[in-house]
Amino acid sequence: MPMNSLLSRRSILEMAGLGAACAATPLSFAFAADALSDTELAQEAYIWGFPLVLTHTLFKRSLKNGAVLNRFVVQSALSTPATNAAGPNVDTLYGLTWLDLAREPVVITVPDAHDRYYSIELVDAYGNSFAYIGRRATGTAAGAYAVTAPGWTGNLPAGVKRIAATTPHVFAFTRTLVSGDGDVPGALAVQSKFAAALLSGYPAALPSILAHTPLQFPPPDLAARGAAYFDDLGEALAVNPPLPRDRAVLKRYARLGIGPNLRPTQSAGAPLAAVLRDAVPVANARIKKADFSTIVNGWRVNYHVANVIWDPLLRAAINQYGPGTNIAQEALYFSAHSSQEGKALDGSHPVAIRFAADGLPPVDAFWSLTLYGPDFLLVENPIKRYAIGDRTPGLVRAADGALEITIQHEAPNYKANWLPAPAGPYQLILRTYQPRKALFDGSYHLPPLRPA
Repeated sequence: MPMNSLLSRRSILEMAGLGAACAATPLSFAFAADALSDTELAQEAYIWGFPLVLTHTLFKRSLKNGAVLNRFVVQSALSTPATNAAGPNVDTLYGLTWLDLAREPVVITVPDAHDRYYSIELVDAYGNSFAYIGRRATGTAAGAYAVTAPGWTGNLPAGVKRIAATTPHVFAFTRTLVSGDGDVPGALAVQSKFAAALLSGYPAALPSILAHTPLQFPPPDLAARGAAYFDDLGEALAVNPPLPRDRAVLKRYARLGIGPNLRPTQSAGAPLAAVLRDAVPVANARIKKADFSTIVNGWRVNYHVANVIWDPLLRAAINQYGPGTNIAQEALYFSAHSSQEGKALDGSHPVAIRFAADGLPPVDAFWSLTLYGPDFLLVENPIKRYAIGDRTPGLVRAADGALEITIQHEAPNYKANWLPAPAGPYQLILRTYQPRKALFDGSYHLPPLRPA
């Protein structure tokens, strides 16, 4: 499969809550459609349909570029500074495929991972991560899971568990934990056995394809489509109808000529066409400015990502860089681009984070602190260390059991706990996979970044 047919990692910015410094106002349908102007209604429709148009566009682009439906493509090596994709981690190998359930279910088979963390995130056409296969959700024993389209009725073979999808098209995104370069073969042994097959062909599932270059594909600029965006929305709605709770929403947009298989640019008069065109940049800007994050001790996190998101603005905001944002129960991402004192992070000004002996991030899987440049790429450094986490060898505790990580450009006298930074600006992401309750209920807070 050509690599340019693959989808890039969705932006770490939105997962971790980075964005504009203004709080987002949820998009509600409190006002009846007839109480809204055409302009207001068109902006609402753009935001509501944004994730659907995005995934439909990516799906079509992937097919055009040679993607094989219902077959995983998985990464063969960990990311490095040479990886030209925003926000790669050095904790997992990635993989992906598109599932087309329109004809029949697709059966995903997984091997025994022997408690190694992995997840196969299933994302519907509206950007909802509706289900998972993996350590948290289903365990790590070998298994087979039939992903079925809405309304499917039928019988499954013995031992195959059903996962009911919310749309006929599903994006499947995989992550497999690696504990350092020496553990890559072990991770490959697991993810190379991720396989899929149409139900009629099961159990003859095809194993994964190894990809030797980064899995990347820039998300499309939907706003550049102008009023034609709403034609794309009509096409996408015909393929992937909305979830039952959202179906009434389409009645709101009927007066604008928006609906399944409808092309409002061809049927609307000049005034309405102008309204649709002018609504796009305004609504798109609102998505980009939306910020649903919480800030504690200088760390920013989004707690609101759930299996199905009903607030259209939140749903659009977390999908603007592509599908695949984990739900909060699977992983929480904490971001920082300034110290507790509000100073922008810069490698020429050393900072440190100190975890008390019993104060490491409370997780059931793993945690890591990764450093990125302003462009969200990994930064080359003399010791080739791009992150520090629970699997980093050689970390040294203080006499009281605390773990202090120093982040700076110049090599310190004591290098064991050093996370190298560039000479200039940088950003940090602290990932917590399978976070425990304390990370949700406020009883645990990440320590602040302080001058070292």
